[in-house]
Amino acid sequence: MSLMEERIKGVYDSLPLKEKRVAEYCLKNQDDIFKYSIAELARRSGTSQVAWVRFSKSLGYSGMKELKTKFYNEVKTSLENADKGGPKIEFKDVDQYTSLQAIADNICATSLQAVQTTYRLFDTPTFNDVVDKIVGARQIQIFGIGASLLAAYDLYCKFQRISYHVIFNEDYHNSLMTASQLCIQDVAIFICDSGHTNSILELHKIAKDKGATTVAITKLGNNQLSKSADYVLFTTSPEIDKKSGVTSSRFAQLYLVDTLYTAVANRDYKNIQRYLQSSYDIFHQNNE
Repeated sequence: MSLMEERIKGVYDSLPLKEKRVAEYCLKNQDDIFKYSIAELARRSGTSQVAWVRFSKSLGYSGMKELKTKFYNEVKTSLENADKGGPKIEFKDVDQYTSLQAIADNICATSLQAVQTTYRLFDTPTFNDVVDKIVGARQIQIFGIGASLLAAYDLYCKFQRISYHVIFNEDYHNSLMTASQLCIQDVAIFICDSGHTNSILELHKIAKDKGATTVAITKLGNNQLSKSADYVLFTTSPEIDKKSGVTSSRFAQLYLVDTLYTAVANRDYKNIQRYLQSSYDIFHQNNE
């Protein structure tokens, strides 16, 4: 699935009716975006030029010109990568594989695509603001449930290493307790692939009510979490193994976690370098 398709499907449910018709046309006739003017696209899709411009902005672009440019670059990159060989994604469920090699190939391909497409969503200004907020925070609280708990715990351990005041709980009721202690000087980070998990949304509401800066790491689209968080770091990943529950979303989340931690450590290096050195020395001594 292309990044353009991911963007369209991510926002589809929140679009007005006319923009949904534009979205449906785009998904079925992607080549037409390059072939025709906006006036002709409006005629062919049975919509209007205004609907196409608004649709472009709903996808996060300034207008049709940027949409065409970004989509062209994406197609060009995809073709170049295809020429390089390597495993290709096959949209199969867990019971449809016929060999161990096919399983290994597909897991590799989906994991790589999750990281690559998430990288292409990287928003430098938003990331920069998030790093500033974290570096200047009195306290950081991290929330994640289910599969997203793994990425949340990983970020918690990383911030612990540089001696940041960071809190993470696996237990939901303990999370409610710590969330109630947040204040305006704090940052609350919520990792949730769907963006619709009720417990995460409840914790987010508490954090907002307490005045904390909220950061969401969630999949591309207008989900409930992304619409209400102060800052959103988007992920995207191909969904294949519905029955097994194994998805590539973890890799996209961990990529952003690693990037976020490294950016914070880089920004605050003068203050945290002694903690990095101390933990390195202790681990090194214990391994001798």
